[in-house]
Amino acid sequence: MPINEKFITPKVLNNTLKREVWPEIHVKSMPKMGKVRTVYDIGDTKLIMVSSDNLSTHDVVHKRQVFAKGENLDAISSFYFEKTENIIKNHFFADLAPNTWLVERTDPIRIEFVFRQYLTGSGWKAYKESNGPEKGMNFCGVFLRPGYRKNEKLDELIFTPTAKGQARDFIIPEFMAVNSDEDDPKLDVAAIINNYQAFGLKDKNDLYKIIEASKELYSFIHTDLMNKGYLLADTKWEFGYDKDKKILLIDECVTPDSSRFWNAKEYKLNPEKNEFSIVQDDKQHFRDHIESIGLHLPEKKAELAEYWMPDDVLKEGVIKYCNIREAITGTLPVITATPRIDMISNDLMMLGLLEDKIQGSTMEKK
Repeated sequence: MPINEKFITPKVLNNTLKREVWPEIHVKSMPKMGKVRTVYDIGDTKLIMVSSDNLSTHDVVHKRQVFAKGENLDAISSFYFEKTENIIKNHFFADLAPNTWLVERTDPIRIEFVFRQYLTGSGWKAYKESNGPEKGMNFCGVFLRPGYRKNEKLDELIFTPTAKGQARDFIIPEFMAVNSDEDDPKLDVAAIINNYQAFGLKDKNDLYKIIEASKELYSFIHTDLMNKGYLLADTKWEFGYDKDKKILLIDECVTPDSSRFWNAKEYKLNPEKNEFSIVQDDKQHFRDHIESIGLHLPEKKAELAEYWMPDDVLKEGVIKYCNIREAITGTLPVITATPRIDMISNDLMMLGLLEDKIQGSTMEKK
């Protein structure tokens, strides 16, 4: 059943987890902080990953966090990790606590594997600006025929990869004319194959293995989501190598932050606009709010970073994240004002994963 909104009080809304380092966790090397997670190397090829409740839109991390966001996204990812292990192995071992995973350490491949089934977002923007509706266009090495309308389903699933990082991080001929500050510059299969070692691939043929596995992943998850009332418009995955040089799916798997979820019943052609109408059930809610008040512009980044998201907007976003988690996994977070950081610390202490007790942990993969 849907989450009881009356329990999401202002006190609960402020019970969030910021991205930070916990010195109580004994580690083998310095923790690493990503955009969302803090990663602790605890030895024996295992990592603890703590997902913050941070929200980012328009390349800016917001001042307020979203209650249970990290836990909800982790729940969706772990659900699909377990459902798709027969397609490709992944790094997930276990949920240790709210917002907290035990995972396998990998050597990450420096590519974001983006797959699109519908022409929307940056894909539609590039298509429209290149007069694609009249002439078609090449997008990340894929030819898109003329005649597509905004948000229309593509004839087939397409692979439109990006490099993970800035253009300056990759000394390859294809990026010579690209702004060195550009984040996640676009790639195509040829550029990856020609420079596979620069992207952390151990064998160029591994790219094709990952693409085929990703297509199977997409097919399975898209079907599962359709049965639950959603369309998976696009998504992105990351992969890495384990100690035996086997390819693993890592990071996250089809969450409202890495994917576009559309309400299946509301997806229909609007003849007046000659485009397909959508209702997006992911963090687009927050993007729309920021754009409605004009803080999405590049020159407004400093102001956006200090913006205090109103409680009503934040609460609606919390409800969206919780409801989509329930639709996918059948579970909901506990709505509580008990400090999230205390809940995590207590659980990790019980598991013997704090301070010098960490050496006695015998956590094994399920």
